[in-house]
Amino acid sequence: MAVKTIWQITHSCGHQAERDLSDRAADRRAGFAEWLAKQECSVNCTILTSLFTA
Repeated sequence: MAVKTIWQITHSCGHQAERDLSDRAADRRAGFAEWLAKQECSVNCTILTSLFTA
């Protein structure tokens, strides 16, 4: 059975990004992915949204 290393992170703004969590211990990846989702998005989604809705 393969161990999941690439995680889909969905930020509170709705922005999604894939993260390679292979540098984390396998039993800590899910918790870290949840923590990342709660963090501020690395992309300024307000500016991106305005570009697509203009």
